[in-house]
Amino acid sequence: MRWKLLVVMTLGAAVFGQGFGAGYGPRAQAPRQRMARVAGMRSMDSLKAALSLSDVQVQQLRDLRREQFQAARPSLEQMREKRRTLGELMRSENPDPGQVGQLMVESKKLRDSVKTAGADYRAKAQSLLTPDQKTKLMEMEKAGRSGAMRQAAAAGLLAPPERRAGRMGRQSYR
Repeated sequence: MRWKLLVVMTLGAAVFGQGFGAGYGPRAQAPRQRMARVAGMRSMDSLKAALSLSDVQVQQLRDLRREQFQAARPSLEQMREKRRTLGELMRSENPDPGQVGQLMVESKKLRDSVKTAGADYRAKAQSLLTPDQKTKLMEMEKAGRSGAMRQAAAAGLLAPPERRAGRMGRQSYR
């Protein structure tokens, strides 16, 4: 009986001692890789192959995307603050409809400004492409879901996918 208990305890220590999912998934990646994924700067190998991009073009796209994120940061922080304020207001006993409406309108204006800036950056990113590469990009977009298409959106060459209900609000291509 003791040896069974010893075996169970040893196996339990081996399994639970490492933590759930240790070594797997995004948390197992190096912090620098996680930040690159978050910033939309994943590997662009599929996109590079699909559009025949040069290393210089890839670096220009990365630099432009980094610039876009830096420019959008203040607006995104304001949106986060308004969302937090709205949440606090809605948790109160009697939320003021005027304040709620005002926060919603201000949030929409910020979202629209970020979306407009994204379209401007998308035009700049597409201007880095040759006419042949632009044609390939449009064909790839028409073809639908692919790794290169996701990388094109991450690089700012295509509009990000529309949010759909489900899957905890994640974006995905149809």
